[in-house]
Amino acid sequence: MSNEQFQKKVKIGIVEDDRITRMLLVEMINRQEELEFIGHWGSAEEFWKNGRDVHADLLLIDLNLPEEDGASLIFRIKRDRPNLTCVVLTASCDPQDVFQCLRQGASGYLVKDTTPEELLDGIRSAAKDGAVLSPLVARFLVDEFRQVSVVETKKPSLNVLTQREMEILQNLATGQSPKDIANDLGLSYETVRAHLKKIYQKLHVQSREAAVGLYVIENSPAPERLL
Repeated sequence: MSNEQFQKKVKIGIVEDDRITRMLLVEMINRQEELEFIGHWGSAEEFWKNGRDVHADLLLIDLNLPEEDGASLIFRIKRDRPNLTCVVLTASCDPQDVFQCLRQGASGYLVKDTTPEELLDGIRSAAKDGAVLSPLVARFLVDEFRQVSVVETKKPSLNVLTQREMEILQNLATGQSPKDIANDLGLSYETVRAHLKKIYQKLHVQSREAAVGLYVIENSPAPERLL
């Protein structure tokens, strides 16, 4: 992508708790003519205190931040500044993390285990098009949706779930862990696990990610079901 395609420098902020990672990112960004580093923060709390009003075009946000995590931070940022592009930069390739971050408003999901060139291409793509996924993450998502597509051919329906099972699946789709669900619903952890087993059996899926994927597809507007 040529620099002429950028009408102005893209202003980049970083929310990352690891100091070495922050410094490497800053150095990498500062070497690019079309990118401009404007600030970094070590936690969500620090961002809200010192970076909330910074005029950034794009934020790179680590998922595993101390206290408030990256997905929650993205949700709050998008509610406060909907036009600010937020891209996750994390070590996790877990499809559940990807689903959660995209639902919370992330425009992209990049993994740290990538080359500087691929990372820069991802940043440029997000700045220009507003969406980017690391190739490895994209492959995992394709695999998950393939599994969901196979399930859909068997015509499963969320209607087969009981009210309690549906409640648990809805909580699971928000990114909650089984232990969190147990605490919120006043159930034992083992009871939630038993419900999850029944949910998987009824929906003909083998994993939490596939069940959540089916839930997301069935509750998406019609055009988005083509994804």
